[in-house]
Amino acid sequence: MGTFARLGDKLRSLLRADSVLFRSGETAEELILARHGPVEIRQTLAGWSLETCVTGAPERARVIALRRLGRYVNGENRGKAQLRVMRPLVQAEEAAGRWRLRVALPGVERAFVAAAGRNGEVRLRALDSETLAVIRVLGRPTPLAVRHAETAIRCAITPTRWTPTGNAMLRLHAPPVVPPFLGRFEVAVRVVEQTHGSSATDWMNRVTFDRPAARRVATSASPLLR
Repeated sequence: MGTFARLGDKLRSLLRADSVLFRSGETAEELILARHGPVEIRQTLAGWSLETCVTGAPERARVIALRRLGRYVNGENRGKAQLRVMRPLVQAEEAAGRWRLRVALPGVERAFVAAAGRNGEVRLRALDSETLAVIRVLGRPTPLAVRHAETAIRCAITPTRWTPTGNAMLRLHAPPVVPPFLGRFEVAVRVVEQTHGSSATDWMNRVTFDRPAARRVATSASPLLR
């Protein structure tokens, strides 16, 4: 096999590893608890996830994480198993220049959990349910765009019963695209509900669902940030 053929195979392999996390049509189910303008208050469901930590610029960290997680999902794991994943890919800064990226892993068997390593570049982790304030944005997920979205979230929930408890996290349902106007992403902030001072308007805005009726959250862009 010639040099160019080997390079082509290597490039195709990398592209497959990068895109495997977004090939799945499955999206993690989330309960919509309330809406405040363009911001939705959602409750995620507990489950398993794959995660990895990368240092550096956010875009570069994302590329490295996609390759790591993609290879793991494609069978480069201790059990040699092909794994299902559910979107979104979540990226959060846990320290200056250090990023934690994760993707949900549904239907994990006990045998795989027992065999999976707890150390290394990719780790299997049990996640508790979270309450998030989420906004959808058009464009590319640049650091500036994420900061603007976080500001919009905090402004929207300031007069409500929801209090932010963390920094912004990026949520991707598809890989970033080159034409900015075709891209879309979500930004989320963890929140807790205050037990006092809720207004009648907040109460009327609240929409709850039983778990069997969990709504699958659409990935269309928010009209606020078109």
